[in-house]
Amino acid sequence: MKVGILTLYSAFNCGAYLQAYALQKSIKGLGHDVEFINLSNKSSNLKRLRTMLSKSPAKMAFNLSKYKAFHHAWKSLNISDESYSKTRSYYDAIVIGSDEVWNVKNKTFAVMPEYYGQGLNSKRIITYAPSSSSTTFTDIENDAEIVESLRNITHFSARDKNTFEIIEKVAKKPATMVLDPTFLVDYDEEEDRGKRRPGTRGYILVYTYQFDAIKIKKTKDFAKLRGLDLISPCFYNNWCDHTVASTPFEFLGLIRNAEYVVTDTFHGSIFSILYKKQFGTFGAEKVKVSALLSMLGLSARELGFSDNIASIMDEPIDYDALQTLIEQERGVSLNYLNKSLSK
Repeated sequence: MKVGILTLYSAFNCGAYLQAYALQKSIKGLGHDVEFINLSNKSSNLKRLRTMLSKSPAKMAFNLSKYKAFHHAWKSLNISDESYSKTRSYYDAIVIGSDEVWNVKNKTFAVMPEYYGQGLNSKRIITYAPSSSSTTFTDIENDAEIVESLRNITHFSARDKNTFEIIEKVAKKPATMVLDPTFLVDYDEEEDRGKRRPGTRGYILVYTYQFDAIKIKKTKDFAKLRGLDLISPCFYNNWCDHTVASTPFEFLGLIRNAEYVVTDTFHGSIFSILYKKQFGTFGAEKVKVSALLSMLGLSARELGFSDNIASIMDEPIDYDALQTLIEQERGVSLNYLNKSLSK
C-alpha cells in the first residue's frame, strides 16, 4: 500500500523531526511504502528560513550550522519531490499527524486545510496522534471549513485528551488514544552516540527554545551544585557552557550520555523517559506536557514550583513500572495504526 504522511517534518526542531521519522519507520515496519506529502510553497519556505535569522553573529553562525545539520537529516525522510498542491497524487491511504497539526493558535506555521482532510486524493484518510494543543473545541467549531473537512477522515486517533474530545464533539466519530510516534520505535541504528559531545566533564542536557531568568538561575544553580556542565543542543542558549547545532540523531546521543535532562518541551520529556534519565521539566503549564506527565504518572517531575530543583531531579523514577505501561500503550497504538491501514 502506498501511504502518504501529512505532518510538520521540516521544522528546525529535533522533536518535530523525530516524530516524523518515527512515524515513517513505524508504517514501513507494517509493510507499506511511505512518503511525506510535500505541502511547501515559497511563502512557507521563506517563513521557515526567517526563523533562522539573527542580529547576533554568534547565533547566526550557530543557525547556519543547524541548517546544515537538518538539511543532512532530511535525507533520511522520504519526501515527495513535488508540491501536493500541483500534483494531488493518489495515495492508498493518507496519515495526518502527529504533532500540532491541528493547533490553529500556533502562529509559527501556516494552518493548511489539508491537515484537516480537505482536498486529499485518497479514500482512506486516518489520523495518527495529532494534537490541537491549546486550541479549544470552540476554536474549531466556529470554523465551518475545518468542521466539514474533518468529516472526510475515516479513522481518528489523538495523543491527548483535549484533541480526543474535539474529535468526538466535532467529527462525531469514535477515536483512539495513542502514543506519540516517538514511543513506537527504537533508535539504536540511527543514534549518534557522541561525535558532538563537547568538553570532558559530565553534563546536564538542556532542551528548550528559551528559558526565562528564573528558570536559567535554577538550572545553573543545580549544575554548579553537581559540578556538571550545561549543554544545549539544537537551540542557541548561550547561558549554557556549550551549545551544539546537532542533528536529531546527535541529539539522541547527547541525551543518552547526559547525567540529567532539564527541559520544558513535550519531546524533551519523551526522550528523557525513553532513555531512562533523571529529568525535570519547566513545561507543565503547556497542555501537551502536563497531559503527557499525567498519563505516565510523572507530574511530580515539574520544576517550576520549587526554589531548589535538586530534590526533584534526584528523586528516583520507577522505570520498570513505567516501561510496562509504555509497552501496553505501544501495543494499542500500533494495533490502531495497523488496523486503520488494513481495513
